[in-house]
Amino acid sequence: MPKKLSSLSIFFPAYYDENTVEPLTRACVETARSLTDDFEILIIDDHSPDKTGEIADRMAREFKEVRAIHHPRNKGVGEAMITGYAESKKDYVFYTDGDAQYDVRELPLLVEQAEHSDLVIGYRLKRAEGLRRTFTSRSFHMLIWFFFGIYFRDMDCSFKLIHQRVLKNIRFHTQSGLIDAEILIQARKMKVPIVEVGVHHYNRQFGTSRCLRISLVMVMLRDIVRLRLKLWGIG
Repeated sequence: MPKKLSSLSIFFPAYYDENTVEPLTRACVETARSLTDDFEILIIDDHSPDKTGEIADRMAREFKEVRAIHHPRNKGVGEAMITGYAESKKDYVFYTDGDAQYDVRELPLLVEQAEHSDLVIGYRLKRAEGLRRTFTSRSFHMLIWFFFGIYFRDMDCSFKLIHQRVLKNIRFHTQSGLIDAEILIQARKMKVPIVEVGVHHYNRQFGTSRCLRISLVMVMLRDIVRLRLKLWGIG
């Protein structure tokens, strides 16, 4: 079968993900090999205090295509994503989470749409989360619509494929979990066609999510206002 992509970078932030880094990395390598002969896998260790970084280094030694990048201190998922995008060198860049709540083997579903759009985003067919997380996410979507006038089914779904020609024109103004939305806001401003593809979402098998901490929510709210002012040329 002919390979479908010229080249591909896959990255995922990892924090307290010692149980998922290895199986996720192996799945990324297997999937990437089916899509292109030129790929890299980047593990962004956000200074995780468990064995995440150690396992990432072992994966890098085992696979020549894998690179482990270590933050000197914990910076949060937003900056881990910025690092991943900045360090990705191939034509197409795919991002997912390190907790393996998505199946990277569904990446070909996005690749099938890459000929139609330089930005293909996943949306969760069924959210594997409680009501509190779902309500928070829906509230976030409404805030983005109110402040920026855009709406997608699942803006914060961590399953996105973007071409470098779009990525190189994006300048991140925030460093929080708003990064996912900021990509879509700027892409829409650039009139980039965006295709949405349904993907499966699975219960977290290890650890707990930290995205609902009040401090993180407040930072995101602050960044929404700052980004709106920035795009208006204020601030």
